Amino acid sequence: MGVMEKLVVPMPDIRTLAAVEARIIIALRLAIIAHKTGQDCRSRLDERLGSRKATTRLLLIVETVGFAWPEAFKIGCPCSPKTTPDEILFLNMMRNVLTGDRRAYDALLCEMIDDSSRERIYNDIQNFAVSYFKR
Repeated sequence: MGVMEKLVVPMPDIRTLAAVEARIIIALRLAIIAHKTGQDCRSRLDERLGSRKATTRLLLIVETVGFAWPEAFKIGCPCSPKTTPDEILFLNMMRNVLTGDRRAYDALLCEMIDDSSRERIYNDIQNFAVSYFKR
């Protein structure tokens, strides 16, 4: 095994994630694909997320992240169990928001996203979490 192969960290299989996190990744993939193709995915997201409010708030995150991310946010294929580094970063962002660990959240993003964009994404994730986890 070469040096570069040793540096590559395998991404977790979506089937090994907590069910709630896997649902969020699948919903995120659906929302991003729909956003890119101009399709309306709200009814399908409502089924996955449990409410129109959670759907709307996830779509706001997708929009905010789309503007703030320095490159295109990379997602896995909808049917693929493989996750991407961006998807795992998103889960880590969500975990930090849910636990109120703002320092850890900022540390994840401070080198690639400016303060105001980080603030907006943090607030958007917080609003999503309120509507998704407290239904």
